[in-house]
Amino acid sequence: MKIILLAVVTCISMEAFCQEDFIITLNGTPYPIALDKNYNFSVKGQNVDVKIVQKDTLLYSDQLFSFQYPKGFKVSNTKLDAGIEQVSILTAEGSGLLVQRYETMNPSMLNELMLSEMTKESISYGYVATKSTFKKVLRSGEEIDVTKAILRYKDEVNIYEIASIGKKDAGILIVTIRMDENDDTQGKKLIDLMWKSIKTNW
Repeated sequence: MKIILLAVVTCISMEAFCQEDFIITLNGTPYPIALDKNYNFSVKGQNVDVKIVQKDTLLYSDQLFSFQYPKGFKVSNTKLDAGIEQVSILTAEGSGLLVQRYETMNPSMLNELMLSEMTKESISYGYVATKSTFKKVLRSGEEIDVTKAILRYKDEVNIYEIASIGKKDAGILIVTIRMDENDDTQGKKLIDLMWKSIKTNW
């Protein structure tokens, strides 16, 4: 079976909701509305005040895993191959996360291969990589090994983390990407919340 290691994300995954992106139906009548805006509708002769507010923290969940992420981000789903799908959330700067869902194989042995694929062009360009490994405990209780690579070239730095967990014929592979070492960025907060909340659903 062909193993696809990475799908190129061509769209910016952080975006604001446009005006009147939602519809609320009152007594069978649909009304277009936007988030965080006050509305007043007449229902059976009575005025009704309505305001739709999005929660600060949202949840992505499917059959294999779930995690939380901050509002204001869009989750992109891409089918890479038969039985392999990728969930991604990236900032405009390119920081963020990818989670690949494998439904026909256990991806636990793909960490080094994925890391090599993601960093080989940068290393060929002249970036110097420093690798380390550490452990994380998922919210569902499993302990996983995480491979971290910090790539440096002059004043540029890229930081990658790769981890995976699986069972027979299924599993997930987690990738985080940072384009700087600033701990106060949206990308860092997105990644931290994912690591804090991610769990398996099997």
